[in-house]
Amino acid sequence: MVKLSAVERDNAIFRWRKPGNTLEESAQIAQWAETAGADAIHVSTGSIFPHPRNPAGAFPTKTAQRNYGTILASGNRTLLNYLLFRYLPQLFLWFWQQSQRDFLQDGKVVPERVEGLNTEDAKVIKAAVTIPVLCTGGFQTADLIRHAIQDGAFDGVTMGRTLLANPDLPNMFAEGRNKAERPCTYCNRCLLEVLDNPLGCYEPQRFNSQQEMIADIMSIFENERSYPKAAELGVVS
Repeated sequence: MVKLSAVERDNAIFRWRKPGNTLEESAQIAQWAETAGADAIHVSTGSIFPHPRNPAGAFPTKTAQRNYGTILASGNRTLLNYLLFRYLPQLFLWFWQQSQRDFLQDGKVVPERVEGLNTEDAKVIKAAVTIPVLCTGGFQTADLIRHAIQDGAFDGVTMGRTLLANPDLPNMFAEGRNKAERPCTYCNRCLLEVLDNPLGCYEPQRFNSQQEMIADIMSIFENERSYPKAAELGVVS
């Protein structure tokens, strides 16, 4: 599988940067990938982290101030990001919110505007290839996914943040439910908490208490530990 940033929008935050590859160029790359033997194309967007469309939604500057130092040695722009988060958070947020206007209303993230943000890009890529096309973009509503597949936009979706919020979301769909009772809010705390803490949902608004949130996060790892060991399944390494 080949994952593509269909449109990089490298100038989304810093307008003096070049925009990066276009959708037409990515469609050509997808065709080359298919010719080279790729089994599927995975459509995303953006170029750097953080990017206003990947992850689309809020940006938790306080979480970044606390945890981002963990990865200072991991990239050539992490120090610049860290200094912005630590000492100029309001300046960074201004740039971020300017490029997030498609997803905001009265300064707040509108989840319905975030979900499926790469659908139209995926549709162009799918028209250019014959292999399956998957799409990422905050998917968590069965009807939206179903209609996009029926419309020929893509063959399936990939989910990250929305599965952290509701790990049993696919089971909910299978039961006929359209959406989880407590959907992902796209607060993006999970993406920065994971630098120092267990992977999970850290959105306080989705829980009745801090204790409930921690218990929900750790339940994922408890379930993992309850799986049978390889030896019990007769698997030999």
